[in-house]
Amino acid sequence: MKKIILIAVAVVVVGYVVVYEGIWKWMVEAVDVPPDRMLVVVAKTGKEMPPGKIIAGDGEKGVRLTPYGTGRHFFNPFLYERQLHPQVIVGPGELGVVINKFGKELPPGEFLAGKDERGIQRDVLLPGTYKLNPYAFEVKIVKMVEIEPGHVGVIAARSGKTAKGQLAEEGERGVQKRVLEPGLYALNPEAYSVESIEVGFNQVTMAHAGKLPETQTTGQGVEKSRAVPGRPQRQQDIRSAAPAKPVLGAVKFPSSDGFEITIDVTLLWQLLPSDAPEVFARYGNIHKIEENILIPQINSTARIKGSTFGAVDFIVGDKREQFQGAFQETIEKTLKEKRLQVDLALVQDTLVPDNISGPIQDSRIAAEWNITNVEKTKTEAKKAQLDESVGLIRQIEQVVEYETQRLEGNTAAEREKAVNQLAAEGRLLAAELARQTASIKADTRRKIGGAEAKVVEMKGKAEGEGFAQQVAAAGSAADYNALQFAKQLPERVKLSLIYAGNGTLWTDLEKASVAPMELLRRTSSGTESLKK
Repeated sequence: MKKIILIAVAVVVVGYVVVYEGIWKWMVEAVDVPPDRMLVVVAKTGKEMPPGKIIAGDGEKGVRLTPYGTGRHFFNPFLYERQLHPQVIVGPGELGVVINKFGKELPPGEFLAGKDERGIQRDVLLPGTYKLNPYAFEVKIVKMVEIEPGHVGVIAARSGKTAKGQLAEEGERGVQKRVLEPGLYALNPEAYSVESIEVGFNQVTMAHAGKLPETQTTGQGVEKSRAVPGRPQRQQDIRSAAPAKPVLGAVKFPSSDGFEITIDVTLLWQLLPSDAPEVFARYGNIHKIEENILIPQINSTARIKGSTFGAVDFIVGDKREQFQGAFQETIEKTLKEKRLQVDLALVQDTLVPDNISGPIQDSRIAAEWNITNVEKTKTEAKKAQLDESVGLIRQIEQVVEYETQRLEGNTAAEREKAVNQLAAEGRLLAAELARQTASIKADTRRKIGGAEAKVVEMKGKAEGEGFAQQVAAAGSAADYNALQFAKQLPERVKLSLIYAGNGTLWTDLEKASVAPMELLRRTSSGTESLKK
């Protein structure tokens, strides 16, 4: 019996594993969700939901809120309905406006919902992929707000507290003080409206027929709002697009004397970014500013200022300049009070009735012809004076050429004369130098001869005085001779003395003069022998 029970248990276990886990679960309950899809589950069993409720909770029959993403999921097809839906994809430059289909009711007067409230959600979806249950949420894909270079975005909040002033602060309803700089902004179009306002230079030209056949107001003109082939037009572009406007006609007004004056006007103006919110709140967009403010102001200013001038004043230059200055000044001052900056208000052409301008123009043309003829007469006179001056200049050139040749001849003769005179003076100076040189040489030879004779004389005199001194030193002439004789003797001489008696030689030796002493020195060898 135990064995049968074990076999039955084993069969049940194997059957469960094979049939349920292997076949039923993987082949019947398994649902594969691809990457771009999501799985929405609808419970087929459970208690019924209250009336008005569209999302089922735990134990209730109906659509479950949370979808399942990419992968394999297991749900019993008898208990749940399994639905594959595409995921919500918000591309670059886009945003998703979410409408919540379930939740609490909105407070009175509010149309933007919070996270758990039913209605248009205040927060938007940024670029990305989202798993939002289509039974619970509706998503509208719209373009982000793009502010182009040269523009600012003026924001108008559609919800919030009532603004205290003309411009609203953050959280207040109305035109906001802050503006959007050029760029992309993820603003909920249900919560905010954004008007792109050009803050660069704008131009309004009013001209008579045929003058500027394609001119109309510029700035955010029609060309910028027209659809570009190949590019989808944004909802904001469609809202801000203005209908095509015809060419603006020239300004007409009566002069002080009752004639109709027509002028062509070009107004160059701009809107500063800091003034854009206030100007937009007061007057609207660029087209409304031009139609309701600028064009009427141009016409009224021209009528008021132009009516103080006569028809002739618009032909004469000085009066036209006065009208131009008054027109520019009034336009600038008036529009500055409206926060619009005028850079140029130029009156281009002025048309005056022919019955006024014709005679004036004819008289001015006649005056110009008269001035032209006078100038021609002056020109002819100047030309005659010029011809006369040219002839005189040619005569002067001939005289100058003759005088130049004459001066060149005289200069050559004078140059030759001066050269010969210099040569003669040179030769005379050379002769004088030669004479002086010969005289100096003769004087030099004479002085040298006298000096030589003087030297000989002085030398002889010195030699004589020397002899006399030597003789005096020797004692007498005989002693000097003896001295000279002794000096001529050889260094070695043999002398023999003969004894002559006592006292004969040695007694008189001290009285001996120089000569005997020199003789004794020369004969020292003999003296040595004598002493011995």
